[in-house]
Amino acid sequence: MDTNAAPSHPQPSANPRWATICGIVLALLTALAVLGATALAKFEDSLTQHGYVKGPGTVVEPQRAGGTVRYDDGLRITVSPPHREPDNSYSFTITYDNGTDRELRPGGTSPTTGLGTTGGSAPVVVRAGKAIDSGTPSPTSGAAPAFAPGMTFLDRSESFTALTPPLGTEQKRTVPVRVKPDRDGGPVTVEVAPKSPGYRDTAYWQFDLG
Repeated sequence: MDTNAAPSHPQPSANPRWATICGIVLALLTALAVLGATALAKFEDSLTQHGYVKGPGTVVEPQRAGGTVRYDDGLRITVSPPHREPDNSYSFTITYDNGTDRELRPGGTSPTTGLGTTGGSAPVVVRAGKAIDSGTPSPTSGAAPAFAPGMTFLDRSESFTALTPPLGTEQKRTVPVRVKPDRDGGPVTVEVAPKSPGYRDTAYWQFDLG
């Protein structure tokens, strides 16, 4: 019997190493699954975001002065409460907060067609009457409807300067507006229709001047 033989030692178990490897693999798979789910959710959102107004701000449910109209693609527009000036004009602001992933044109491409006083294609319209009223000229006479007294834009160049340049994603801009109605009192409607690729709802605010 060999009494000088070295004592045998148990081989270290490979189980802890495999457990560590399995844990790392599981963590990686979980992270990939979360990233994939997030990407899929964003892709699905992109398919359902078409420039629609969410909540108040439609022609049948106009927003109030000081309220913010929100679009399903992240654009937010706020019209401040009007302030009466010493010359009996009224000033307010329109603030665009571009939370979309695209550049917007708040005033379109032409500085001469960005403002209007009757319903139509202008990116910003301020007209007398309720939002539900069309505010468009009569197709036969071309005259403004009887319910809509005149509305005059003042300081147009200041409004155009702020309204015309492109608005990049995650950028915000405030456009000053000053108007003078022919007479005080009665509802006034502000229509805002920023130009952007694809379809976009016109946003509506309704409030009183005077």
